[in-house]
Amino acid sequence: MSGSGLGGDDGQLASGRSVAFDYLRSFGVLLVLLHHTVLAYVTFGFLNPPDPMATFSPIVDGAKWAGFDRIALVNDTFFMPLLFLVSGLFVWQSLKNRGVVSFFLGRLRRLGIPFVIGLFVLIPLAFYPTMLEIKLVYGISQGFGEFWLNFVKGGLTTPGPLWFIWLLLAFDILVALLYALSSKLLSRSNRETNLLLDNPLIFAVALFGLSVAAYVPMSNAFGPSAWMGIGPFQMQISRVFVYLLYFLAGVALGARGLTRSAFRSDGLLAKYWWAWVLAGSASYAGLTWVFTWNPTSPFVRYIFLAEMALMVIALVALFVRFAGRANRILNSLSANSYGMYLIHYLVIIWLQYAVLRTSMAVGWKFAIVFVGSVAICWAATAALRRIRLVRRMI
Repeated sequence: MSGSGLGGDDGQLASGRSVAFDYLRSFGVLLVLLHHTVLAYVTFGFLNPPDPMATFSPIVDGAKWAGFDRIALVNDTFFMPLLFLVSGLFVWQSLKNRGVVSFFLGRLRRLGIPFVIGLFVLIPLAFYPTMLEIKLVYGISQGFGEFWLNFVKGGLTTPGPLWFIWLLLAFDILVALLYALSSKLLSRSNRETNLLLDNPLIFAVALFGLSVAAYVPMSNAFGPSAWMGIGPFQMQISRVFVYLLYFLAGVALGARGLTRSAFRSDGLLAKYWWAWVLAGSASYAGLTWVFTWNPTSPFVRYIFLAEMALMVIALVALFVRFAGRANRILNSLSANSYGMYLIHYLVIIWLQYAVLRTSMAVGWKFAIVFVGSVAICWAATAALRRIRLVRRMI
């Protein structure tokens, strides 16, 4: 996830990147903002006074709507695999253009430095409204200095949405090592026909099958929701190999070449985009039905993984089909989307706190927080990127 300048109306970036996939990445970031906005207003949120950093969401508003439960749950099934897949698409080309060492140093600058700054500055600032809400509800008070010190002494074990940044960096390093060992072999294989990467239906079936192998054993061993890690390097352990799978799928498609792969703009995926959208929608309806009527069914996890693959591919189909031409506003959103991801949690949580004690309906609170966070994050990132040093990182 790195910002980039877009080229002309031919739908291609000067660096060979695709407008459609840069816009899809931006859409994924907007889904992240949407997700963290609605979490304050779902019906199953809770505060945790003994451990403020372990609260369900930094702000838990008394205004709730069950419809936001559905938005949060459907987002959770696919939006992070989508971001990992899109993040992998141009890794191989970047390695070819820059070499392993330059690529590695560039990833450290763009991912490692923001992760460290975010961990020590943005995350404590983002979570402090939790302490303010706990003070309002339970009368337990703690100054920011004490709150920050307790967070650091506790091992920085709550990275918030920055978990994606460090895990993406780890995946980038892994692929860089693979490239150094096998780039010539893979380059030769890319000259041949590859049904797995060239046919969208075969690709979808393979993605589902590999997801089952990546997810089911981990879910059995650790449970579907457990987070584990060392210090700030936390991850949802049951999904870590699924995320790696989607990232590697993106890398493989990018190494194949998007104009030759299942994701090409003149291929079957774009031609039958409507069928993929219907399939994705049907899979989510099926998942909702099974989970509602029999949440302990052994089929839930398999339908979940099928829905994940179909929703991701459906969104790819939509953007490949309809987002092939550059647009000035969307160019700006794409260029600033990485910075928006980095700062969005801080902005969203403080906006949620700002409307917490108002008597507004939950819909108005949601609208103010979501629209306000998009506008503030977009404008703030654009302003920050005018600074040359910052622009090199985000």
